[in-house]
Amino acid sequence: MATTALAPLLAAAGAAGRAAVLDGGLGQLLADESPGLAAPDGLWAAGVAVRSPAAVRAAHRRFLDAGADIITTATYQASAEGYIAAGLAPDERGAEALLAAALAIAVDARADFAAAGAGRRPLVAASLGSIGATLGNCSEYTGRYGHGVAAADIRAFHLRRFRMLARCLEQPRLRGQIDLVAVETIPSLAEAAAVVSALDELHRSGARLPPAWVSLTAAAEDRVPTGEPVEDVVRVAAGSPHVCAVGVNCVPLGIAAGLLARVRRATALPVVCCPNGQAWAGSAGGWRDEAARTPPGAFAAAEWVAGGAAVVGGCCRAGPEHIGALARAVRGAG
Repeated sequence: MATTALAPLLAAAGAAGRAAVLDGGLGQLLADESPGLAAPDGLWAAGVAVRSPAAVRAAHRRFLDAGADIITTATYQASAEGYIAAGLAPDERGAEALLAAALAIAVDARADFAAAGAGRRPLVAASLGSIGATLGNCSEYTGRYGHGVAAADIRAFHLRRFRMLARCLEQPRLRGQIDLVAVETIPSLAEAAAVVSALDELHRSGARLPPAWVSLTAAAEDRVPTGEPVEDVVRVAAGSPHVCAVGVNCVPLGIAAGLLARVRRATALPVVCCPNGQAWAGSAGGWRDEAARTPPGAFAAAEWVAGGAAVVGGCCRAGPEHIGALARAVRGAG
């Protein structure tokens, strides 16, 4: 059962007896430090993985060197529709090859890390964002995808992408190499329901994915962007036997602890906590204060772990220095 799958995975990564440290905002790190790699194709890090795999591999390695027990792949905004629309793939088969290649970048970065004598084997999580993350309009922060996107469309989108991911993981190069699936930045109860329904359908069909976690986004402690109580969305997300953890990501640092408490009350599953390193204005566009990046030491690892988080990390503008501070705090406490 996936509900018991996270503990042995974390133990295998060397995080037994303490919280595991996740990486930070991969896409934003690449955008900030290598703006020339960006393209207006709506693919963010997934596009960079096609154009400059070496840059993505180096970014993964920086998070590993900082102390991450888990790294997420540069596939958050990847989809067959997105790759094709960007002109990077001619069809779904070509898109699948690009997804597999992006997954392999993280696998190879982990192999580099192990070859350097690290003495531990971090986990690799395949990152998949909300359907809004693939629309290029910041609607993952609102849950309002437009009148042309119904609940059935959201479910169908996730099911197609889960199936594509499952096919990738059957390739010899990737078989047994991806440990988790991170379904991230879910803004509504409707999309949480679509995700777990798609996961369940995938497994009923005989396809298989590693254990998945589902993380929500929110701008307030008590409600997701579409207005439903956080607890209600958590209960829906935790309702699949293929979900091994529930949490929050891409949330303001100041509400992370309060959100964590609500998630913890709503589920017995392990909890993931990954706030931003700077306040994001969401659909209004941009960062609220370019000068107000959170100092690495302000990432409250002890508070989040005391609040029940099993996995702590960062999202946008949480860089390797933030993850290093988290790793030192978590391991020092341990």
